[in-house]
Amino acid sequence: MIARRMLSLLPLAAAPALAQPAAAPAGTWSWKVMRNGTQIGTHVVRIAARGAERVAESDVSVVPKVMGIVVYRFEHRYAEVTQEGRFRSVRSHLNRNGTVVDIEAQAQGDAVALRGPEGASRLPADAAPLSWWEPARLGGAVPIFGTTTGRLMELRWQRVGKPDGGYAWRTTGEMEAEVGFGRDGVWNGFSIKGDDGSTVIYERA
Repeated sequence: MIARRMLSLLPLAAAPALAQPAAAPAGTWSWKVMRNGTQIGTHVVRIAARGAERVAESDVSVVPKVMGIVVYRFEHRYAEVTQEGRFRSVRSHLNRNGTVVDIEAQAQGDAVALRGPEGASRLPADAAPLSWWEPARLGGAVPIFGTTTGRLMELRWQRVGKPDGGYAWRTTGEMEAEVGFGRDGVWNGFSIKGDDGSTVIYERA
């Protein structure tokens, strides 16, 4: 249940005028996925330059156990291409307890062409996938689609400042989550409320 809600894997309050956040920098983010103090999985994101493009590879593996036995399996891998901060394409492969969902989407000028479990569709030209590490597309900046569903998401946002000068986006709607960024605008935290009311938290690996 937690994994289903966690990564089906975002304005409640008006925020002050702010500089446009930059695209996520190149680098690697390695997280432990924690629930009630116990690690239930991992999430690794790698972003690298490829000429004028940037490629982000996301690898999620959530396998909660009871008495050492895996009771749920959620494996989600996708690769996303951006250029000058704009979404260009994504390929996503999800295995949820043996049920496989594949999604492909590509920007094509006047639309984003997507093919997913519900067939082919055309999304708004500025639509982009829900990639937590990309602050420039959060807060209602662009239409967001889920990389596990292929559908546009109904998400509401609230920006919250932090004592260290960073900030967080809190989201309600299809999910209750919070994604944090440092003063430099770089992703530094994530948490989400599961179906059973417990909270899943990312910790640095």
